[in-house]
Amino acid sequence: MPTRSGFALALATTLAGVPELAAHAHTFDVKQLEVTAGEVEAGLDNTLQRGVPHERGSDIVRHAYEQGIDYGALPWLKVSAVMKLEKPEQDEPRANTLAVESIVVLKPVSDQRTFDVGVGWFTGVEASMHSKTTNSALFGPILTLKADKLSFTANPFLERTFGRNHEEGIALNYGWHAKYELRDGLAIGIEGFGVVDNLGHAPPLEQQEHRIGPAVFTELALARDVKITPDLGLLFGLTRGTPDVALKLNVGVPLRSPAGNGG
Repeated sequence: MPTRSGFALALATTLAGVPELAAHAHTFDVKQLEVTAGEVEAGLDNTLQRGVPHERGSDIVRHAYEQGIDYGALPWLKVSAVMKLEKPEQDEPRANTLAVESIVVLKPVSDQRTFDVGVGWFTGVEASMHSKTTNSALFGPILTLKADKLSFTANPFLERTFGRNHEEGIALNYGWHAKYELRDGLAIGIEGFGVVDNLGHAPPLEQQEHRIGPAVFTELALARDVKITPDLGLLFGLTRGTPDVALKLNVGVPLRSPAGNGG
């Protein structure tokens, strides 16, 4: 079975030797209203970026990734523990923050209806583990619209930092994707992510981070009843304050099914 570290190595190799990368790399993931009670899943989200704006190049980061464990505590509640790490250009990999997250499904998306709407709520709290990072709280709705094989999910989250290195005000930290299911286990789509700092005194548009690009969503069967879920996306910066290109690879690996079968 391919390991999560193997996927990370493959992603890193893809853009090896890229000379210019983002000062603060992020991973990119759209939170979903998919909760199964009793299910345990490991996830590894990877990002590589290039084309850092010159004014943000003092602490260049090559690679950012998150490693987490998700647990379906109830049919409507998923809880997660996540460690967020990054690899600076001239330094060893370092752990940035440790986070606890939850997804509450207020209204699930029905598989029995051609058209349906789903609503949930996301909450995440991050604790700083490095002198250059800060604590933060992230929260907001998860909204999904489904029309047959087409779906749209949006995460309009608000973020507040606190403690050392915190920034003033509340930021908008959003993500969304629209995808079309080609067949079972394969979908294509478009994703977008962005950050607007301090909504009360937001910086000019050109200094904000906004990006968009194509994505592929897959399921790969490794054994009977064992499927991993790699998502691959290529995101392009829309403003001068955004790195030119970001390549993301997110992989979910089942560890335990509701019936108790391991991955």
